[in-house]
Amino acid sequence: MLIEKIPHHLRNTIVSLELPLYIELEGDVCRPPDELALGDTLMVLGLIRNQGRPVTLYFNPGPARELVEGHPLVKELLLPEKRPAGWELTSIPVGRSGRRQTWVSQKTHSHKVRVLPVDQIKANPVYAHSLYYRFKNLDDRPSVFVDPGRSPALKGLLSKNRPTMVVFPLNPGRVDYFWQDEAWWISLLRELGKEYHLVAVGAGDYGSLTAEVDEVLAMDHPDSTLADLAWLMQQAHGFVGRDGGLAHLALAVNPRVTVVWDSMASFRFWASHQACHIMMSNPYAMRYPQACRLYPEDLAENTHMVSLSDSEGHMIEQELSLQKDENRILELFGSVSGFARAVQAQREIMAERQAVNGWMQDPAQKREFYAQSLGTALASQKGKLQPGQGWTALVFP
Repeated sequence: MLIEKIPHHLRNTIVSLELPLYIELEGDVCRPPDELALGDTLMVLGLIRNQGRPVTLYFNPGPARELVEGHPLVKELLLPEKRPAGWELTSIPVGRSGRRQTWVSQKTHSHKVRVLPVDQIKANPVYAHSLYYRFKNLDDRPSVFVDPGRSPALKGLLSKNRPTMVVFPLNPGRVDYFWQDEAWWISLLRELGKEYHLVAVGAGDYGSLTAEVDEVLAMDHPDSTLADLAWLMQQAHGFVGRDGGLAHLALAVNPRVTVVWDSMASFRFWASHQACHIMMSNPYAMRYPQACRLYPEDLAENTHMVSLSDSEGHMIEQELSLQKDENRILELFGSVSGFARAVQAQREIMAERQAVNGWMQDPAQKREFYAQSLGTALASQKGKLQPGQGWTALVFP
């Protein structure tokens, strides 16, 4: 049953997900936007896999070039060409992991939501584009090709005595966190360490967490390449880590992946149905969108906070008003509707912060949530949960 069939006063979640479509696919040609991050790049490869035939990829994949060029369905790799005028790409601030600023297309696919638990409402770019292009294969995992003949540079990190677990508790690419608590990670790593050989990857310095793992592969280590990390994750028992590019890489090569999220907005647009998820944020406004609704008169008459990128790429929050700053708003966002999306995104960011702070500042609720989430994370790696299952914080207060 679709949510839209339920009377308005009884709905307890959104009616549809408006999924951004930033990958253009024309027959045997694929044109993604420029400067995609690792996770986005792997999503492009997942889309090509779902199409099921080789394509010419007009794309510069940056550090992921080796993963892309080795993919069996990528026929040719060329630098981006000028795109047709129908696919206008704009950069707007959104609440997502890794960076608040991401490429979003003016073209979207409206995915009507069925009656589901809040932690089942998700559709990452692979799934969104596969729906839009009407592919029979709706596999929403990212894709990657690991050369079986590649020299195993990280073989020494695998344990001969215990199963190896790759962990990613710190994401250095994050601008900020709605939730991050070393105490939670220490508890999880100590429990996992009783059965698994733990290898921490992806950060420059793990600080106090270093003592809780068996091996640390710093991101600036010469063998910490994406292709070598993909090989390591493929050989490991499983992966537990933060939302980010390495989590997407793990999902492409390993069936046992547990991802920890602190943003419901990021989760809904980037999570896979094939991983187990720990969701630390569950804002009231995400379940009841009328609580976060932006009315036209509100947009026109009031001052609104938005997140902007400064000259050095850092995010700053600034107040803007259509009455006083219309020219600057049009320069920054291209249109009033673009400004409205930015204001809405900022409201969602504030809702995420309030949701996490609410239970984090309540000692009893925090203890209960930590016990539940830690238990779920351990159960997922021991094979006690099905893909797609997980734990989500209750709406609090």
